[in-house]
Amino acid sequence: MGEPAQARRRRRLTAILVIGGILLVAAGAGGAGLWHFSTSPLLCNTCHIMKPYVEAWKTSKHKDVTCVKCHYPPGFRETIWVKFQAMSQVVKWATQTYSSKPYAEIEDASCLRSGCHDRRLLDGKVVFKRGIIFDHKPHLEEERRGRQLRCTSCHSQIVQGSHIEVTESSCFLCHFKGMKTARTFQPIAGCTGCHQAPKGDIRVGSVTFNHEEVTKRGIACQNCHLNVVEGEGEAPRTRCFTCHNQPEKLERYPDTPMIHDFHVAKHNIECERCHSEIRHRLPPRIGAPTAARDGAPARRAALVRP
Repeated sequence: MGEPAQARRRRRLTAILVIGGILLVAAGAGGAGLWHFSTSPLLCNTCHIMKPYVEAWKTSKHKDVTCVKCHYPPGFRETIWVKFQAMSQVVKWATQTYSSKPYAEIEDASCLRSGCHDRRLLDGKVVFKRGIIFDHKPHLEEERRGRQLRCTSCHSQIVQGSHIEVTESSCFLCHFKGMKTARTFQPIAGCTGCHQAPKGDIRVGSVTFNHEEVTKRGIACQNCHLNVVEGEGEAPRTRCFTCHNQPEKLERYPDTPMIHDFHVAKHNIECERCHSEIRHRLPPRIGAPTAARDGAPARRAALVRP
């Protein structure tokens, strides 16, 4: 006797459900794998214009932090939006309309998320390099020169190979650039706002010198430390043409407050995109080696910093 029609239908339905379940699991696993790959540095490194940034990341302090930890802000909605932006970059690559220098913004929320730098503002003053004093709290919680700064205002990748490191040239532009004029000789917060005067006696050549005594006499640092600041930090109008060609935007060049609010507070546009560099460093050492004369080796004098 033939199998009842109802039993055959039940068997077919069971088979369909099993096959559908397998396909659903396979699709879910594939989707999860694709999602994981899309958030992996491996995907970033497949694009040739990203290779320098990936190489810089591999040698940086963030080499154990995946790209998306910084580039995707916290929150599912924000992640989806950034993924949409990333897909638009893929479309630009496919249509050959991309730029050789990709542009990305890092939100403060990514840096200050739990487990990363969430306690940075509570650390108080820290020492950077050779005794430079810095406090994150007033730079991020208060306006500086009427502008709200962001983490990437100081930490960026202007210098190729230095991934999200402190960009000192941005610090110099802010501290030494005048509000309405070019470079000022009176830096914001003064010299001692960043530097502590050396303690005890210092011997310079045949002269013994003590900073504490000079400070008590009210003598400015610039009276002795000459030529430690170079450059004017000007922002010529021609720099605007590297990004803009709309007449209505170019006409707003004199509106300095609006330009800074848009480029610094709302978007992470590096200062050096608009301004020429201001350099702050010690001048050449006294008695630096000179070129050899008549084939004789150069003589090294005593190397003393002013």
